[in-house]
Amino acid sequence: MNSSTKIKILAGLLLAGAALTPAAHAQTQRDLTEIGMDLYQRANSPDALERMHKDLVNAPEAYVVAVDQPGTLVLPSKRRIRVPAIKYNVALHLVEARDSTGSHVWPPGSLDGFYMGQGADARHFRTYLVRNGSTKKDFVEVLTPVDDSPVVLGLQHVYIHEDAQLDPVLHTETRKARTEIGQVVLVGAGATPQEPLRPLQLNQKSVTRLFVPLASQVDAYATKEHLGYTDLGQVLHLVEYYNRNLAK
Repeated sequence: MNSSTKIKILAGLLLAGAALTPAAHAQTQRDLTEIGMDLYQRANSPDALERMHKDLVNAPEAYVVAVDQPGTLVLPSKRRIRVPAIKYNVALHLVEARDSTGSHVWPPGSLDGFYMGQGADARHFRTYLVRNGSTKKDFVEVLTPVDDSPVVLGLQHVYIHEDAQLDPVLHTETRKARTEIGQVVLVGAGATPQEPLRPLQLNQKSVTRLFVPLASQVDAYATKEHLGYTDLGQVLHLVEYYNRNLAK
């Protein structure tokens, strides 16, 4: 991305933040804008890009979807920028976007989120704090329709690589190398985005804990609709029911 484009994006971020009237909210937006731009600039420095290209940036296994798709970047100011080509590199936790100015990358925190694809089939990702072993920012695929729902359900995509194993004596391969993208189901409170999302075990005990003190109503709905607690699609249905009808 050339310098004039960077300046235009930065100006757009600042203007969007300045349009907000409450002083505290405006200051928060300015802080997010500055942090996001700093993260973006560091990720796109020559040294960072050189290191990135030495890694698995071109491996198809590193991406949620290996081919470019049209998409939309959502800046920290909530301003949206459409791009003709976007990919999410899970191995490096970077969004790779390409437009008429060239290619550039966005780490978690430099964007509020992004959409990959178009229309009803677009997949929505947001930057969230995630507590899974350690606590850090990552792009999370949001499954619930509304970002600030009382309960947010999402997927953290995780890059998994295991080297081939060799017999120490015969030096023959006993297990092939394995590379894949795994998923961790995450849950959290959309109304308090400063609280990290956490892994969710898909079982009745863990899922019903999300709906306290109204778990009995959700359980009655699950029984009526023949919904279980071990299938992600059915759990999402229960979360949406709770968000729409019971949560205050």
